[in-house]
Amino acid sequence: MIRCFLVINNFGKPRLIKFYERLSNEERQVRRNDARASQQRGLVDPDFHFVLVLVLVSEQKAIEDAYRLVSKRLDDLCNFVEDDNLFGGDSQLIYRHFATLYFIVICDKAESELGILDLIQVYVETLDKSFENVCELDIIFNQQKAGLILDQMITGGLVLETNSQEIVTKYKELERSMKQQEKESSNKNAGGTTGSYNKSPRAF
Repeated sequence: MIRCFLVINNFGKPRLIKFYERLSNEERQVRRNDARASQQRGLVDPDFHFVLVLVLVSEQKAIEDAYRLVSKRLDDLCNFVEDDNLFGGDSQLIYRHFATLYFIVICDKAESELGILDLIQVYVETLDKSFENVCELDIIFNQQKAGLILDQMITGGLVLETNSQEIVTKYKELERSMKQQEKESSNKNAGGTTGSYNKSPRAF
């Protein structure tokens, strides 16, 4: 199972964050309380709130640890990292470095390293097709689109699709559906406004 998919730039700023860990409502509430307490004490770097309104403390630590590990590695080293102290004995970190961005996946050891590398490659290729020569700014200013494309590939920590063309096709269908819904909603609002002007004017 994939635990998280991270896109972090060369300076450690997260540009896209997806966590797939399953937590109970009680566990989520405990982590939210811990996050708020850490934020109030100034222990949480405010730059990490650029992507999410509230990043849970454990997720914040995973982002920092992941960046610290990959940023120190030379380009000629392998793309797999295991660190029992940081991620637990059953987890591994797999990453690719493209230009100014690190694409990082933390997953169970049951996942194939080469399969995850291929998954990252497919995601980057899909972004490239969608944005035409994708760069960091495309992800920054199109968070929803980049996230929805990733959702076509991974759901609940499980890989669903690795065909780049199929992912683009599904995303375009979803985009058309969203635009149609927005159009219908806009027409309804316009109709309601028009109807209000057809009422008899009030006497002053």
